[in-house]
Amino acid sequence: MALAAPIFRKILVPIDGSNDSARALGVACKLAKDQKSLVTALYVVQKPGVPDPLDISTTGEILEAMEKYGREVLTTAKIDAERMDVKIDTNVISGYTVANTVVEYAKEGGYDLIVMGTRGRSGLKRVLLGSVAFGVITYANCAVLVVR
Repeated sequence: MALAAPIFRKILVPIDGSNDSARALGVACKLAKDQKSLVTALYVVQKPGVPDPLDISTTGEILEAMEKYGREVLTTAKIDAERMDVKIDTNVISGYTVANTVVEYAKEGGYDLIVMGTRGRSGLKRVLLGSVAFGVITYANCAVLVVR
């Protein structure tokens, strides 16, 4: 039975360079291909909560390095998606908390689905989910698919 219209027209995939986020991208691309959906891969640069007034130059250099890394990660994601014949948009943005930034981006962009990995590159392990995935699940206005 074929669906008349896609269930998920716009899919957001937060990417951080981890294996879990790469798996999430693969799942999102399969869904997008089946449903002819639009996919956006998003890399969030986390700003420091309190900037060090004595070390502004270092903070700026660190943020620039993080943005550069994000663009590299997204370039790889774009190549992977295009290998699956899925058109993908990419974006690097910054915010004070990754989960809230992802949730707000999804809300403002009218995304129907967020597909993300259970844990990212932070190395911190929770009993069930990483803190970013938990925050997105808790506050997102759209469906969230967490990929293990």
